[in-house]
Amino acid sequence: MAFYADTMRQYDITFIEEIRDSSGTAFPKLCALMEGYNCLNSSRAGRSSSKEQYGVIYKKVSIVSMKDYNPDIQDRWERPPFQITFKRGNYTFTALVEHAKPDDAPKEMSALNALASNMSGNLVVLGDLNADCNYYTNKTDFKGSWFWALKTGTDTTTGNTNCTYDRMIFNSDMKNEYIASGVFSDGINSSISDHYLVWSEIKTGE
Repeated sequence: MAFYADTMRQYDITFIEEIRDSSGTAFPKLCALMEGYNCLNSSRAGRSSSKEQYGVIYKKVSIVSMKDYNPDIQDRWERPPFQITFKRGNYTFTALVEHAKPDDAPKEMSALNALASNMSGNLVVLGDLNADCNYYTNKTDFKGSWFWALKTGTDTTTGNTNCTYDRMIFNSDMKNEYIASGVFSDGINSSISDHYLVWSEIKTGE
């Protein structure tokens, strides 16, 4: 857990997926190692007995609003999105995070696209969207003015694939503040996680 904390201290905001700890103790233990940061998490979601939560660890920003789409009465996602709006100084942006079910990636991406397209302001859609390789071949969503930060073919997992399952997709408003993105893989192997850390840098005017 110390490795996670040391890595996340390099960033102002970190989104964590697949928190499956039913006791609810693992995430608070991680947060306790993150001095100077605040933490929040979503409700537990999933259609099976295996439930997951999203977690957010952040500093230098305040939370304007949150929306947990779980439960979703339309049953559009296995693990419905978690929406958080942040503010730093005069800059406000919204993050919409989701962990897509691999076999349902096309359907879930379409629903996520419809949801995001009705939102305004600075927006980034992110998470393990399984939006590459055999899970998502058509890539018909988030077209036009949407900006996909990582090029398709960028390896975001510790397995033997070269798939860009993890995505950060910016709308045209937030793309104006985009600086760079990449994959952090130093020291990360399958014993630590099946995914690398993907990151983006944005300018907030400060």
